[in-house]
Amino acid sequence: MSFLNDPLFKALFFTDTPRIILKADAPNFTILTYNEAYMKATYTHYRNIVGWYLWEAFDPKHAGSDGDKFLLDTLTRAVVNNETIVTPPFHYNIPSANPDIIVESWWQLDIIPIAGKNKKPAFLLLTTNNITDKIIT
Repeated sequence: MSFLNDPLFKALFFTDTPRIILKADAPNFTILTYNEAYMKATYTHYRNIVGWYLWEAFDPKHAGSDGDKFLLDTLTRAVVNNETIVTPPFHYNIPSANPDIIVESWWQLDIIPIAGKNKKPAFLLLTTNNITDKIIT
């Protein structure tokens, strides 16, 4: 993960666009890092979720619809096929700043696999777009 300290990486990652990097360890998808814009978009500024499995940070039982299955299937497909994926809008509810309150949420993701030493995906770079205000009006 030495790329995390690279100045070019930092310039591209730490922007106003919500981004997160996951380890490509399907089905866990361990959270490695994220930027401040991601914290704001996902209300995670009140807790440090680095090192957590994605499903610990965003409990699938609150997702609503079939958002949990869709997200797992899409992330797994990106890893297995080494495929960049732009998702259609999907429903996945998350905790608000008050973790006891779940917020209805709609998302669109850009998922980019990042190769490791063996040319297979070692990481996933996700650009997360909270589009709830465009869906619910």
